[in-house]
Amino acid sequence: LTDKLPDAKDFEKLTDKLSDAKDFEKLADKLPNAKDFEKLTDKLPDKKEIEKFITPPPAEKNLLPNSKEAKLKISVLNVGHGDAILLQDGKKNIMIDVGDDRSRSRLDHYLQKNNVQKINTVILTHHHRDHMGNINYIRGKYAVSNIYDTGVPNERNKYSVSLHHLLKAGHYNNKNLRAGDRINLGENYYLEILSPGAFLPPQLQKDLNNGSIVCRLHYGDFTMLLTGDIENPTEAILASRYGSALKADVLKVSHHGSRTSSNYRFISNVKPRYALISCADFATYHHPHKNVVGALNHLGAKVYTTYNNGSLQIITDGKNFTVTPER
Repeated sequence: LTDKLPDAKDFEKLTDKLSDAKDFEKLADKLPNAKDFEKLTDKLPDKKEIEKFITPPPAEKNLLPNSKEAKLKISVLNVGHGDAILLQDGKKNIMIDVGDDRSRSRLDHYLQKNNVQKINTVILTHHHRDHMGNINYIRGKYAVSNIYDTGVPNERNKYSVSLHHLLKAGHYNNKNLRAGDRINLGENYYLEILSPGAFLPPQLQKDLNNGSIVCRLHYGDFTMLLTGDIENPTEAILASRYGSALKADVLKVSHHGSRTSSNYRFISNVKPRYALISCADFATYHHPHKNVVGALNHLGAKVYTTYNNGSLQIITDGKNFTVTPER
């Protein structure tokens, strides 16, 4: 069909001579008609044949770079009055606090349920019994490699004092964590230490609650703020120091939801989508306080407690995340 078309020289010669409609009619007679085009299109491959040669682009997945199946599981364990938080990325098990020794059987139950055989690193936010009471048991049974803390012992607790001396002697690769430190746990997976630091007055640094380790967990784009037992004085300082940099998807609410914590300016800078409270029965401890829950709800956070909802599990791929209560 294309052989029938006039070439460029023919068009040039012809267009030089064009002057009226008759000349155009002569030119049109030389062009292929509709039937000729139909013959040509019959020879073209149809849509299905073309699709055979096209490979569609792979569907986008919200996964971390170079980690096609990467996921992090965070479990806020239901250990009664205390904190015990387990981080699992499929390679390492990390614990932030280990609960009260009076709830050891609960802790063991959940560690076995999560298939924990070894714990690589334990971070003790501070040396109160409800946060570090199980450390001697855990370090023995689960072959702990690293123990990090504030370096401030609880002089009223003999287990805290003995652990302090053990760590000071260089065992368990101990580090006293301070603001500005970073603990790398994997690709795009790390803990950013926000407190304690020299910006806290000495009396707050020595106070076990207010001197707690505060860290921001990063996994891809997902963030979680873990606050130990800090109270209003430290929260107010952190709100002034960090402001909106405290923002996190999930907040582990400080001090079991006590009314002495969750300074409104502090939690409004965090502005979490979920607020998780590790606590025991309200009748005994009066945690969480209704004003704390009300303030978190006012900020748009979904609040779960371990007492009402059991262990709380977060799973994230670094982009999206889910929070699933045990009950």
